[in-house]
Order: sequence, then structure tokens, then C-alpha cells
Amino acid sequence: MSNLDQQLEAVVRRRKKVAEALERLKGRKEQAETNLAAVEKECRSKKIDPEKIDEIIQQLEDKYRGVVEEITRDTEEAERKIEPFMTGTGTNEDRSSET
Repeated sequence: MSNLDQQLEAVVRRRKKVAEALERLKGRKEQAETNLAAVEKECRSKKIDPEKIDEIIQQLEDKYRGVVEEITRDTEEAERKIEPFMTGTGTNEDRSSET
């Protein structure tokens, strides 16, 4: 077998591998498109426009951040209010003025 024949065989094998890889990639693309369509359908069923999902996520993150900050403030305030009673420095006057 000549060098040219060997070279042809090698290039045909490589081309076959490329074609197989391309088919696998097409299948993966089709699956990704199917998954995307399913996610978009689920979003729409929940009255969420898939085109505005980034805005909605930002709004939810902002709301979540606000709730965490509020809970943190409320907890800190409650800790300050009960601290004298936890350390035994609270008096009857303190207790009567708190209620």
C-alpha cells in the first residue's frame, strides 16, 4: 500500500469521526432545544414571561435581600431588648416600662 493510500485511509477515518461527532452534537442540540421549550412552557404556566426572567430573578433577589435585612434588624432589636434580662441587669422598673 502506498503512502498516498495510507494517507487517504487516515483522512477517511478522521472524516468519519468528525461526522459521528457532528451527529452527536446535533442530538445534544435537539435535546437542549426540547428542554428549553419545556422550561419556557413551565414559566408561562406560572405567568412568567421567559423573555423577562432576568428581571424577575433580580426582583426576587431584591425582595429576598430586603426580607433578610428586615429579619436581621428585628432580631437585633429583640436581642437588645432582652439583653438586660438575660444578664440579670434588668430591674422591675425596666420591666414595667417595657410593657
